[in-house]
Amino acid sequence: MTNPKKNRKILNLVLAVILAVGVWLYVINVENPTSPTTVRDVPVTVTGEDVLAERDLMVTHLSAESVDLRISGRKKTLMNLNRSNVSLELDVSTITAAGDHTLTCQYEFPRNVGSDSVSISDWEDLRITVTVAQRESKEIPVRGEFIGTEAENSLAGSVTTNPETVEVSGPAEALEDIAYALASVGGKEISSTHTETVGLVLMAADGTPADRQNITVSTETVEVTVPVRKVVSIPLTVSLKDGGGAAAPDVEVEITPAAITITAAEEGAEVTFPESISLGEIDLSDVLGDTSFALPIHLPEGVILWGDQPDVASVSLTFRNLAVRQVAVQNIVLENVPQGYEAELVNQQLSVWVRGAADLVGDLDPGQLQVTVDLSGAATVAGIQRLPAAVSFKGDSPLGVDIMGTQYSIALELHPA
Repeated sequence: MTNPKKNRKILNLVLAVILAVGVWLYVINVENPTSPTTVRDVPVTVTGEDVLAERDLMVTHLSAESVDLRISGRKKTLMNLNRSNVSLELDVSTITAAGDHTLTCQYEFPRNVGSDSVSISDWEDLRITVTVAQRESKEIPVRGEFIGTEAENSLAGSVTTNPETVEVSGPAEALEDIAYALASVGGKEISSTHTETVGLVLMAADGTPADRQNITVSTETVEVTVPVRKVVSIPLTVSLKDGGGAAAPDVEVEITPAAITITAAEEGAEVTFPESISLGEIDLSDVLGDTSFALPIHLPEGVILWGDQPDVASVSLTFRNLAVRQVAVQNIVLENVPQGYEAELVNQQLSVWVRGAADLVGDLDPGQLQVTVDLSGAATVAGIQRLPAAVSFKGDSPLGVDIMGTQYSIALELHPA
């Protein structure tokens, strides 16, 4: 059963709302009274900066980048205004010197709003202080950086950029903090030369990003090239010739560097890389004891060293469990003495080096050795001359001991018989 009292209350409420809307529509459309309002956060657009640039000046700061604009006008007209259709322009083309300058913004309302129907309530809202600084420029280097990964048997070389330098412009104090521009390529695995256009990050001398406020750059992107070649690490080897009482197993060999990294001399060329690169042969009979050699690294045709690597290797030889002894050999045999001459030795003995197992070397009798000198090439003139001498064992060579070196000689004189 319906409640008449409740229904009457609802009806009165509906009539009140209708009456209120009617009154509001009457006031807006018929009476249309004048009232104030504020259009908030109207952005300020700066114009004339190109003229400043011709004077080597630039805007570095505005006292406000948006304005709460207080206006008054007919209520119906004000309802059509908002921050998106009200524009404010600040013309800085009249400024001729660095410093702070207070200017008045030019305002513009939509075309459907007559200038006589709206007025500015407070002209101070349009006053903006502009800070202008002298514009300076300098050239800075561009540093390329590869921060990706390399595929197997691939190696990235020195990164290059195009251009290699850029020009930055802005206030002098801001330019002082900028040392270089960084162009980074990364985030991927590369197996061949890679070129990419990337953006620049201005950097301070300490490697941290510099403040870019009020700074312009001649270009915001550069072309970065990361050279990549197929490379391989090749071990270095040396051959040892047994002699002088030493064999290869008796010698510890250390090569520095132990390996080198090589690549094709021409990018894209098909090259068969060797399993190793030999530095040559060392005759152990000519090596007295622990020593080092500097040997050139001869590369196969069609390959080059990759990066900054030496072209000479150091080879160190260490003899293990071997003893060296110098013995005085007096058994000197002169052969093929020129007819009609007699040979006279300057010294009656020759110092000879022998090497082998310590106990055997220590027990060696110098009488087991013989020095033979062939005088067939001797000069038949007065005076001392030196001739090559061959040193050998008399009979069979003792096992585990050998004569070191081959460059022995004897001094003697020839006299007519």
